[in-house]
Amino acid sequence: MQIRAARTLLFSRREGTVEAFNFLSRSAFQCSPDLLLLLNVVDDWTSLSELERRLPQLASTELRETVDQLIEVGALVTAGSGKAAAEEYFEARWKWGIPAAAFHFSLRDRPCMPIEEAEALQVEKAAASDQPPLFLGQASALSVTMLPSPFEGNELLQLMARRRTVREAAPKPVTIQQLSDCLFAGMGITGKTRNCVGELPLGMTPSGGARNPFEAYVYARAVEGLEPGFYHYAAAEHTLGRLPGAEFPLPSELLGSQDWADDMPAVILLCAHFERTMWKYDDAGAYRVVLIEAGHIGQNVMLAATRYGLSACPTAALHHAAIERCLNLGDTILSTPIYALTLGFPPSEEKLADGMPVVSRTEH
Repeated sequence: MQIRAARTLLFSRREGTVEAFNFLSRSAFQCSPDLLLLLNVVDDWTSLSELERRLPQLASTELRETVDQLIEVGALVTAGSGKAAAEEYFEARWKWGIPAAAFHFSLRDRPCMPIEEAEALQVEKAAASDQPPLFLGQASALSVTMLPSPFEGNELLQLMARRRTVREAAPKPVTIQQLSDCLFAGMGITGKTRNCVGELPLGMTPSGGARNPFEAYVYARAVEGLEPGFYHYAAAEHTLGRLPGAEFPLPSELLGSQDWADDMPAVILLCAHFERTMWKYDDAGAYRVVLIEAGHIGQNVMLAATRYGLSACPTAALHHAAIERCLNLGDTILSTPIYALTLGFPPSEEKLADGMPVVSRTEH
C-alpha cells in the first residue's frame, strides 16, 4: 500500500493545539508534534515498509494503527483510491487557489439549522444585545433631497414591489407556460456577441465575461404538461430534457431539510460549471462573480413568477450530494449546485400583497 499526506490540508493553532482540516473531504482532526512529523515524512507516495524505516521510534503495530486512523480522518490518502483521484483532479483543474477552494468545499452539505432552533437563537440574541440597524438614515448628511415617487405610473416597479417569499403553497399545479417564462427570465439566451476568441451568448442577466457558468434544472412535481421528474433546461434551445432516473425525493431532502418545500409543485436548481469562468479568469475573484450571477438569475425568476401570482422562494440551504446524484452531475469539483428556487401559488392572493411597500413623503 502506498500512502501520502493529503494535499488539501489546512492547519491552524487554537488553545495550544494544532488543528488540521481537509477541506476537500471536510474532515477535521488535532495534530500532535509526532503527527506533523509523520505527515512531513509522507509528503510523497511512500510504502508502509519505507515509513517504518524512516520512523524507527514507532512500533510497527502502533504505526499501522495510526496510519489507518489517519486515512479515516482524511490526513492520509492511499494510492488508487477515490480520495486520491479527487485530489489529483482538484490540483489539475482548480485554478482559483486555496482560499477560494477552502471556502467553497468547506460549505458543501453543511447541516442546516431547523427554523424553530434558528428562531429560538434569534430570540436569545435579541434578549442579550441590540440588533444592528437594518437601514442607515441621513443623520450626518449636509442636506437631504426627496426623490420622486418610485411607483407612480411605473408598472415595472409596481411588479417588483409585489414580490414576496411565501413558504406555503396551495394544492395547485403550475403551468408549463409559467415555468417556461420563469426559466427564460432567468436563463434565456437573447442574442450573441463576439470577442477576441469567438462567439459568446447574451442572456437575460449579466454574466462575468459572458462565460455563462450556470445551467438550470427543474424538479417537476406538479407541472401541467410534464411528467414528474428531473429536467435540464437547455437555454440556447429553450427546451426541457427529461433526465434518466427513478428517484423522486421530497424537496426537503434536497433543500436543507426545509419541510415547507415539500408542498411546492416545482423546484428550479441552479448549478455552476466553474470551468467555463475559470477558462478566462485565473483570478480567484472570479469565484465571487459566479456566486453573484446566481443572484441575478434568481431575481429575474422571482419577478417572472410574481407576474403570474406565483411565489418563487429562494434558498441556498442545499444538500449538495443528493442534488448531484439526482441530476447525475458527475464532476463535483468543477460543477456544483449553488442556488434553488421553489415555485408555487400562495394559499391566498393576500399573501403576495401583504407588506406592500408604502413610500411616505415629507414636504419641506
